[in-house]
Amino acid sequence: MNKSVAESFVVLALNPDKGRISINSINFRYSLTGGLLMDYYDQGEFTIENKRIVPSFKKNGETVHDLFCERIMKSEKNRRISFWISRMTNKSRKIFRELTNKLEKDRIIRKEQKKFLNIIPYYRYWFNDSSARSDLIEALRGILLYGKQAEKKEFMLLGLVESSKAYSLLSRERGESKLLRKKNTEFLKSDIMSAEISLAIREVQAAIVASVTAATIAAHSSH
Repeated sequence: MNKSVAESFVVLALNPDKGRISINSINFRYSLTGGLLMDYYDQGEFTIENKRIVPSFKKNGETVHDLFCERIMKSEKNRRISFWISRMTNKSRKIFRELTNKLEKDRIIRKEQKKFLNIIPYYRYWFNDSSARSDLIEALRGILLYGKQAEKKEFMLLGLVESSKAYSLLSRERGESKLLRKKNTEFLKSDIMSAEISLAIREVQAAIVASVTAATIAAHSSH
């Protein structure tokens, strides 16, 4: 995987026929924030102790990265992963915009502006080359179904597939989602990565699931 975990998650989640995200909004937004944290962890921007983020961020000029950096570094104490996922997901539109801008710059997608009722602008996102997504799907399927060796970022991305319940995106036939989920559950518990990396990914994943659950309950209770 040449792209970041968060960028790859966007590529996976985009529906090539409809030009929009095909995952439940709450699941997508919280998982996307978790994907960014996985990337920052991979880049050495923080460590994890007792499910809390111990930061060592340094600004690099990227808008979203520096926003995370400022918020987390200014915190008076080390907070739980779930706290930051819940807190920073309210910036999910900005996160998505920056990631799609990167993908557009790399000519993976192109944006098309439309208007609802000829008034309200919105975007559709089309792949310039559909193989960017299909190759990613085949790589993940190869890991789960055929035991192919996974890279660290693929391991992280499969953690996001679980947290966002996005198995239908990897399925080729009816009923395959259940098999993929079972295989992924087993895979994420395996020791193919170092214990430290595996633990960190599982803790971020668990924090995403907890945040998604809380947000879903809150959304239903408000209706």
